[in-house]
Amino acid sequence: MTLMILSQMLAGCTPNDAEVTADYAIFLAAASSENLNRLARTGTNVEESAGKLGLVPFDCRDLSALETEEEIVAARLGGVDFETECCVDGAGAGEDCERVAPKWFGWVDDYAYYLKEGKVETWRTEAVLTSEGDLQLTMHMDFPQFGDFRFGWVIDPDFQPTECRDGENGAEESDIDGNWLEGWSAQEEKGTLYHLNANAFQINPSNNAVAWYFEQEWMAGYTFARFADEEFYGHAVDYSDEAYRPFYMSSYVGSDDGQEGTSIPKPRIDYPGWVSNVTEYFDSEVTDLQDIGKSAFPLSMKIEDNAWRTEDGVAAGLDGWLGVSPSWVRIDNPEDIAAGTKTPITGEFQIYLEGVAAASKVMVHGTFSIDNVREDVWGYHGPDGATTFEEVKETENNTPTCGEERLTTDE
Repeated sequence: MTLMILSQMLAGCTPNDAEVTADYAIFLAAASSENLNRLARTGTNVEESAGKLGLVPFDCRDLSALETEEEIVAARLGGVDFETECCVDGAGAGEDCERVAPKWFGWVDDYAYYLKEGKVETWRTEAVLTSEGDLQLTMHMDFPQFGDFRFGWVIDPDFQPTECRDGENGAEESDIDGNWLEGWSAQEEKGTLYHLNANAFQINPSNNAVAWYFEQEWMAGYTFARFADEEFYGHAVDYSDEAYRPFYMSSYVGSDDGQEGTSIPKPRIDYPGWVSNVTEYFDSEVTDLQDIGKSAFPLSMKIEDNAWRTEDGVAAGLDGWLGVSPSWVRIDNPEDIAAGTKTPITGEFQIYLEGVAAASKVMVHGTFSIDNVREDVWGYHGPDGATTFEEVKETENNTPTCGEERLTTDE
């Protein structure tokens, strides 16, 4: 009786705000994954126990620098048939092997991995509308051999970069480059697309040693994850190719011009043609996860088309740039996201994350239906309980707003 009451109490304390149908793929780096290292420290031979742990090994590393075949065999992960899995046409050995080359995810043959993948089965989902007005969805899945897998994303539903400009009636907040969400969503069949682009950066086409990181106002969302003992950070939009050449149209040289080290096409005519070619490339050519990674993950990359922006011929900004987005959220009904929101809120998402302290990777792709949205009360301050922390700081620092005739705070 006591156990039944306790289980009911615990069930009542576990939020289940959303129904999620998704696939996951977790690539644990054989040499650096803390999850695998912990298993080894506690007496588990990961290589021998891979099947019992639900792990699939793949290892297409170039080990030709080792002196003998015996050394290569000893270094290669057990359970890998290198000639069949890693050589073009499944033939060859040693110097006779032409390794299958990745088309985008270069890490698949840079390191050895254990793959764990399947369907997401959540034991907890929590949807929160933060004090900043952001929608955050967090999901938990239990892995008995490893621990809790926590992952999620957060978006700004009303995302729109603005800046203070001089207008007819003085200084006023004005949109930068028009409506970003409309531009991003133009190619979608329905809903509004949000790129999880926090911490994205561009490489200066005139000086590849300089990176231009996004301003905070340009960041529409972020993704986060922790798999048992390993932390991950979100991989944002890529504005350069696998060889770190900037995806800036006026300077980018792709495979159409015979550039070595890339398979990414460049338009032969115009920017829309470039976007079309790259979209087709990722839809049909990028099969690295399947060809080398032994994964069935339903990868869906979004190509950020900036054709709707006014081109000014200057590299600073996003006009003339192309972005490859592996982490995104599409909301069917964004107008319903608000305090006391109308539910359900439905949509689709994909997240791609990289290990903070290891070469491990995480990918999740699926759909969601949020049936309950909780309101964050911890981000509010003041006696009225409705003032945000940002507003508190603006008041403390006497921060001027757009249109005020002062450049600094009062003494």
